[in-house]
Amino acid sequence: MKNGFRVSSVCSAVAVAAAVLAIPTKARADVTLVEKDGWTFYTRGLVAAHYQLVKGDADPDHKNLAGGNISAAGGEIKDAQSTSDRSTTPPSITLSNMRSGFIGTQIGFGLNRKINDKVRVESLLAINMAGINSNRGQNLQKDVDYREGWAQIVSPYGTLRFGRMFGIFGEGSAEVMAMAFKYGVGHPCKISVATISCGSSGAGPIYAGFDAAIRYISPRLAGFELAVSVVDPSISLKDQMSPTPRVDAEINFDKTWDPVSVRVIAQSMYETISTSTAPAGMMPGKVEDNTIWGGMGTAIIGVGPVRAGGGGWVGKGVGERVPLEATDPTHPIFQDSTAELRQFRGYYGNIQGEFRNNFLTAGGGILYVKPTAYDITPMAEADVIDHQSEFHVTYQHKWDAIVFNAEFTHWQTVWHFGAKQKLNFMGVGMNYVW
Repeated sequence: MKNGFRVSSVCSAVAVAAAVLAIPTKARADVTLVEKDGWTFYTRGLVAAHYQLVKGDADPDHKNLAGGNISAAGGEIKDAQSTSDRSTTPPSITLSNMRSGFIGTQIGFGLNRKINDKVRVESLLAINMAGINSNRGQNLQKDVDYREGWAQIVSPYGTLRFGRMFGIFGEGSAEVMAMAFKYGVGHPCKISVATISCGSSGAGPIYAGFDAAIRYISPRLAGFELAVSVVDPSISLKDQMSPTPRVDAEINFDKTWDPVSVRVIAQSMYETISTSTAPAGMMPGKVEDNTIWGGMGTAIIGVGPVRAGGGGWVGKGVGERVPLEATDPTHPIFQDSTAELRQFRGYYGNIQGEFRNNFLTAGGGILYVKPTAYDITPMAEADVIDHQSEFHVTYQHKWDAIVFNAEFTHWQTVWHFGAKQKLNFMGVGMNYVW
């Protein structure tokens, strides 16, 4: 089955957040519920609530070179006009909300099986609640999303994972972003609906989302590990044909020389999607291919209580937050209205210090989008992002299974035709993690 293009930032937020919950961490341990006759049933999860205050500019108007009103391709907070103060020039936002945070309320269960001393089977089914808030209204029902459902065979020859899982490309930036926002909020993604948040994704970090895949992970040798994944392809409105699956690959190096730890990650993705035209008169029919690709490099270095992480990525047709993202399906960020793919590059970084279970993190990132030839014409139908940046400071205190959080983020978006938006996000919250 082929995936549809990414239809909303809400879906992106859920995918991003669930991915970070899956990132291994020394502070987390699965809770074993039953262990009997070689079977182990366990759980992991998180419950969170955060107060967030948003202040800054409302979504701006966009015009092309001919002066016509057009939509934005990427960016915006989707304030739906009614949430902004239109008595000011330009309109502004001052908005309070309760949110479930970047990861949000999640619970996961797994059933592991020991086959022998060298081979075991592991599994995970993860369920995510799509935000605890009701967009400042009353709603007795909350949707849930089955983000992950996979099993893996672990042996001395490597690990074979199959099912629905988080993609390889982008996991490196997730590790860096989790230093600041694993227990926080960051960018709220979209303030006109009830949803979890986006952290700093979109201003540097990028994510692959969740897809059906079969993945091989090699044994770690001298600190090196290789992973290759064959992934269900993602298509767009204009490119509906997917002749080959997407292929993600990673090689990483992970080594500790107490008190120094080093982790270096290189990742890539490659996919071809196509569209065809029927013969017309003397003109033969043809198939046109669009090749989506991306490359990412990340490094995380720790020395005692201090860790620093950062990296960058480049790609074509990748998108703002996840590959082939289309917050507005008619004007997606990854592709212009002529079906030409846009080019992207992003950079991100964090530095973190820890003292007696207190964690202070500061960092930022920036995304650049190269417009296509059509994007800069007077007929352009969308105002594409030129660049989008953010910087943040977060503080967490861990008390047993409770994590308290306080944070501040400044976000700025500049579009190609000159529209700008500056926003500040600040808040406090708490998390219960197991």
